[in-house]
Amino acid sequence: MEQPPATPDLVAHMATWSGTHRPNSLPAVLECVDAGVRRVELDVHSLDGDDWTVSHDRRLEAETTGSGPIGRATPDDIRAVRFRDGAGGRPALLSEVVDAVRGAAIELQLDLKDWRPMPEARLRPLGRIVAPLGPRVIVSTGQDWNLRRLREHAPDVRYGFDPGHYLDYAVEGSPVFLPRTMGAYGYRDDHPLAFGRTEETADYLRERFEILHVAAPDAREYFLDWRLVLQMLDDGFDAAAWLHARGIGANVWTLDVATEREDAQARFHAFARLAAAGIDRVTTNTGPAWRRLLATAGVSGA
Repeated sequence: MEQPPATPDLVAHMATWSGTHRPNSLPAVLECVDAGVRRVELDVHSLDGDDWTVSHDRRLEAETTGSGPIGRATPDDIRAVRFRDGAGGRPALLSEVVDAVRGAAIELQLDLKDWRPMPEARLRPLGRIVAPLGPRVIVSTGQDWNLRRLREHAPDVRYGFDPGHYLDYAVEGSPVFLPRTMGAYGYRDDHPLAFGRTEETADYLRERFEILHVAAPDAREYFLDWRLVLQMLDDGFDAAAWLHARGIGANVWTLDVATEREDAQARFHAFARLAAAGIDRVTTNTGPAWRRLLATAGVSGA
């Protein structure tokens, strides 16, 4: 196997590390702390009150004994519910996670699950809750309308942008996806520039990134599908270089080690290409397996 020239940081998707603990749970976060993980990604949703909760779902009945939209629940409602699978426990409040990692050298990436435009009353508690961690917190979302509100009502909170609602390449298999249109350049893109091919693909992609930059001008990091980044490289556009030239970090999601030999080689090759392109972080569900594989390949820092 080829050796990546540098090792991007591994980000634990939903704080998943060994797989022993429930994703997005406080025990999973603490395991990542013990394992020396530099950053964990957690899904978060605002509540009707002075706290947020850690959950990928938007409705309580998806996993818990509660019911209704999570956004209508109060912090006390979250404290009262239990997971329905018999494993015990409940979703963590964001304040509980922040208190647990205050003294740890770990970053939190909070992936925002609120979809509708968020009022000030929802965003100000977020700024207060994460304030003790300072720059060790970054909020990620594809909803640029909420990033604008975050900048206004919680200006000290760093944020990053996932432009996948506007420009993407691979369909994840879901019947609900954005963008809806396959554009003339081979990307899913509803923008008028994608209506017909008038320039080189690399120039089209560069122009699209300039437009996306206007939507989230203060983003500290971009979060991109790893397959999208590789396709753009094939088409002559280096997204990481474009971002770094503007002082923006480059994170790809969600690249896991494959179990089949042929797929495993392809995944390692993908990791190597992303590293060579200068990607800063790779979000994954298989952090320990990547560490072992990179160490076997003789990659320093793995």
